[in-house]
Amino acid sequence: MMPVLRFAFFGAVALGLSACASGGGSSGVGMSNRDLASVEPSREIGGGPLTPQALLGVAPEALSARLGEPAFKRAEPQAQVWQYGGEGCSLFIYFYKTDAGALASSFVDARKTLGGPADPAACLAEVVAKKSPPVS
Repeated sequence: MMPVLRFAFFGAVALGLSACASGGGSSGVGMSNRDLASVEPSREIGGGPLTPQALLGVAPEALSARLGEPAFKRAEPQAQVWQYGGEGCSLFIYFYKTDAGALASSFVDARKTLGGPADPAACLAEVVAKKSPPVS
């Protein structure tokens, strides 16, 4: 990756993550800690149109089966953050360990490429469209 693009990519990731951590205008959807603690992560995401809510409570392999591999992954001892790129946004999926020790997605957020919150549903639609471009 070219140095300028690498800097821009990691800068956007850092900006998005810092905004999420500081409560900087997050537009995401998520599960409560209590709900996450007892969830049994789903091994698949149903067919049909995807919504940010449909991505909650799923195992990482279910997400990658439906959306493909993320552009970026960050692993922590009790969590993972996955990033998917749309045309003008980045979609972030946060996985945390349940009480049983399994990873389950518990928060979905979106950030504009140039900074600031983005609509998670619109960003998810961009990610899906980018993964499966229309056939002409």
